[in-house]
Parts: sequence; structure tokens; C-alpha cells
Amino acid sequence: MPNDKDRWLLLNASGLSTLRQLQLLEAFGSPDNILGANDSQLTKVSGITLVHVQKLRAAQRSVDLADLHRKCAEHEVVILTIAEPDYPALLKEIELPPPMLFVQGGFTKADELAVAVVGTRKCTPYGRTVASELAGNLAQRGFTIVSGLAVGIDGEAHRAALEAGGRSIAVLACGADITYPRGHKQLRAQLTQSGAVISEYAFGTPPARERFPARNRLISGLSLGTIVVEAPAKSGALITARLAGEQGREVFAVPGDINSPTSRGCHALIKDGAQLVEVPEDVVDGLGILLKAVPTRVERHDVQLHGDEQVVYEALSHEPRHADEIANQCQLSPAQINSALMLLEVKGLARRFAGNTYVKLN
Repeated sequence: MPNDKDRWLLLNASGLSTLRQLQLLEAFGSPDNILGANDSQLTKVSGITLVHVQKLRAAQRSVDLADLHRKCAEHEVVILTIAEPDYPALLKEIELPPPMLFVQGGFTKADELAVAVVGTRKCTPYGRTVASELAGNLAQRGFTIVSGLAVGIDGEAHRAALEAGGRSIAVLACGADITYPRGHKQLRAQLTQSGAVISEYAFGTPPARERFPARNRLISGLSLGTIVVEAPAKSGALITARLAGEQGREVFAVPGDINSPTSRGCHALIKDGAQLVEVPEDVVDGLGILLKAVPTRVERHDVQLHGDEQVVYEALSHEPRHADEIANQCQLSPAQINSALMLLEVKGLARRFAGNTYVKLN
């Protein structure tokens, strides 16, 4: 006799769309009741036809539950259903939350403070730098970084979050037994140790193009806001941003070179009302979270500054300032400025960004 999780697996394996599964769950309350209902009872649910019923019956007849359990054990995957308290609260709020998730790693209370960092696979060095800086800094502040495990901006965001000692969640557009892209096998393993890798798709489901937009709704759905770092005019990252807006979440975009094709999507988002991001504070402020309430930075009174460090620190701002500008104000040599800025970075009081600009962190 199947147990409760088995019935969720059968519902998932039926191949019914998320919408149809949710309609049945709303009507019958549980997979147990759905699978126990007769054909006539099932087809009384609006939108459910005999074709849908046949898919359910086929799953009941043919799915090898023992094999699914072996695969879960082999890949260290756990089943998390929407009926369980550990199911992400933010995800449950979206229009079509997946009834069941395949999860490697796990969710924690900390993941309620999450932001998505997404962008093009064909990113520029500028995009890589910005994605890494933003994700790493936000992870240090206690944010979980959510993305899609793709090459380019996604991968940079995941790595930076982990290197900063934070948490990161990757959402797959394929079954949990498949790593896509294959080159991210090691990164995926790291994510399961300090976050999670999740999928709503059954084992063996390939990463087909049409599944990525559906995957993107989970990236935005897990997050308080979505940050687009680089995106051409036609980009999956823009789909994620649109979904975030539809879900009532904040949308952020990083400006770039006006002559670069990878900037056009971000600039279009900004024109449409997305919040412009230059420094991590823009994201925190945009989410309405007081900086002092976010667990991050070294407290100023815990750090001793000496000589040039104190002078340079006082010249820094929460807005980006170029090193040359700081040097002119402080009347220090380039060597003195570079040394002081490096020490301030080490002490967690300054952060370097692209273009040799610096921002005060405390």
C-alpha cells in the first residue's frame, strides 16, 4: 500500500500540469482522495477531462514506486509537498506553486530572506564582476541567493554567495537526477551543502526549452525581489523579471554600457519602472529592509583604523567613488590610497566595484 509521499509521487508522475494538479487538490484535499475518487467524481472538477483521468490511472498502474525511492536515495533527494510546513512560504504565495518539489539539500528559516540574481549566459566581464559583487555582498548580509544554475550570470551569483559563506538555491528546468549544464556538477554539489537544488519535474525529465519559463517562475517565486544584471533585449532573465512583477515582488536592474547589447534588457526594465541598482544598499533599501536589521557587516566600533585608513574611510561614501577622486580629496599618493583601500576591504568597511570605484559599507 503506497504511503502519503507515494501518492504525491504518483500525482507528479501523471504528467498533469501544475494547474490541473492544483485544481484537483483544491477539490479533493489530498492526493490520496484524488487517486481514490472514481472517474465520474474526477471529471466533475472544472477543467478535468477523461484524458486527465486516464493519465492519473496510467500513473497508478505503471509507475514503479520502488524505483523512484531508489533514485531518491541515489541522488540524495527528498520529497517536499505543499502540504508540509517546510514548504517555502514565499513560493506558496505565487499563482501556480508546484504541488511537490524534489529537493537536494534543504530549506531553512534563513531562506525567507532571499533575492534572485539572474542574467544572460553570454555575459561580459563587467556582468560577471557585478553579479559576483552583488551576490557576495548580499549573501554576507544574510540573503539567500536564488538563481538557475546556468552558465554566465547564474553561475557567478551562486559561486559568489557560497564563497561569501552564504546560502544559495538553484532551480532546475529538468529532473533532479540531471545536472544541466554538465560543467556545473561541482557547483551543484556545493549548493546542496550550503543551500538547495530543487526541481518540480519528475526524474529523467530533460531540460527542454519550453521548461525554462516555468522554472523561472520558481526563481522569482522563492525571492523577495529579482535582480537582473545583464540581459539582451530577448532574454530568459527578462521573463523572470516579468514574473516577479506579476507575483508582486520587487524588480531590480543593473545599468550597463549603452552600446552593449547585453545592457538593453536591463535598460528597458529601468525605463519600465524597475529599481536601478548600483550598490547592494539599493537592493536592501528597495526591499524596505533597514540596513541595521540585516545581519551582515562588521560593526564600526569593533574595528581599529590607523593613519591613512582613517583618512580614506572618512572620504568614502555610500555612493560609488573612484579611487582617483578619493586620492585627490585625501591628498595621498596612489600607493597610499591603494594600501588603505585594501585594508578597509579586508576589515569589511569598503567594497570595490567595477571601474575602480569604492563604496563605504559602515
